[in-house]
Amino acid sequence: MGLVGAGVAAALGLFLCWDSYLNRAKLRNAPWAGVEEYRRLPLAVVGGPLFVISLFWLGWTASPNIHWSIPMLSGIPFGAGFLLIFIAMINYLSDAYETFSASAQSAASFARSILGTALPVAAGRMYSSLGISWGCSLLAFASLAMTAIPFAFIRYGDQIRAGSLFCQHLKQLKEQKLREDLEEEASSKAAEKLVHGADQPDISAKA
Repeated sequence: MGLVGAGVAAALGLFLCWDSYLNRAKLRNAPWAGVEEYRRLPLAVVGGPLFVISLFWLGWTASPNIHWSIPMLSGIPFGAGFLLIFIAMINYLSDAYETFSASAQSAASFARSILGTALPVAAGRMYSSLGISWGCSLLAFASLAMTAIPFAFIRYGDQIRAGSLFCQHLKQLKEQKLREDLEEEASSKAAEKLVHGADQPDISAKA
């Protein structure tokens, strides 16, 4: 996987292009630019297939009769796909949970750590039983099934977030802050009217 760095560089370039496009959309007040799922998850939509391709590529080219550079090149889509998925997930959690994003990131990191501990334990036996080709293919098929996750969140993300206690509490905080801002604005306008009224001369008294 010596070319993972090249894939990472490609993913960073794509991320910067997407970020620039997103900023221009925000300046145009594009409706989709205000939706968390549409802002962040398209990168994961691209990264998922790249990740799957890299696993199939590695599994079916890692053979003594194939030049070593061919399976090594699978590191490019692997690095790009992995980073695009990771960036999309981190940014989506930050946007969706806002004030509580640190808690959301901690939960996601804990889940990754559990899988990162369990999978290597099973990897040796899996590759011994299935071989390199089908072992990588098994991981690729599992990854292929998970490529549907970004699409599911894009379609049903608002409903999923509505069921989150954190998001419900965050919504209540936003509504409370909006009410306080409106009340403060109304109070300021009322005070301003009183000041302007006091500054105006009493014409009836002079007459």
